[in-house]
Amino acid sequence: MQDDLRSAIRESFLASLPADAVAALVDGAVRIEASAGMRICGTGGPPSVKLVAAGLLRIVRTVADGRTITQRYLRRGDVAGIAIAFTAREGRPTGRCDAIMHSVVYQLRAEAWRLAAERDARVAVAMLSDLGRVAEDSMEHMANRALASMRQRVVGQLLDAAEGPDVIAPVTQQQLADGIGSAREVVARVLHSLREEKLVATRVGSIVLLDPERLRSELSVS
Repeated sequence: MQDDLRSAIRESFLASLPADAVAALVDGAVRIEASAGMRICGTGGPPSVKLVAAGLLRIVRTVADGRTITQRYLRRGDVAGIAIAFTAREGRPTGRCDAIMHSVVYQLRAEAWRLAAERDARVAVAMLSDLGRVAEDSMEHMANRALASMRQRVVGQLLDAAEGPDVIAPVTQQQLADGIGSAREVVARVLHSLREEKLVATRVGSIVLLDPERLRSELSVS
């Protein structure tokens, strides 16, 4: 087992399980290195569970008219796709997961997770506990967006728009303002503050996210 996989397991809910149960869940794990902007799920392939070993990713949902909304962010030790092990079918898109910065993710067999939950109550309870935490995080994320300060709204919009290996949000100040329902002058003041803190750099028609992890950490209103 690779060192970064061991580290990710220690920081995930899997650390609460006995070694034999964890070994069954990570058997055949496939290591994926994702550069910023790379999509690692949502392509309609075989359903799988993802364990993040490094980096920062976002899970995005798309509605019928093509608009997208960020559901949650993933860091080291986070697990995504447990529900997919019980509900998804091969070839059916299961949502989108994009790397915001260079990330390392382990892809795990969804079928193995489903069978492990059926056979071992300890595994099932651990999965349910993590699903509950994810649900709480998702609700907190929605609440944060609704109650966010102007700076947090700008940061959230930048993280949602970021793409490519240079982690660039291809938006103008006016587009940012339109996206959060504010005035361009207000957004300009927020961006000036972010630039002074070396969190972003502005270019013509785009904004570079210099420290995506620190920006993400600002999104909580608690």
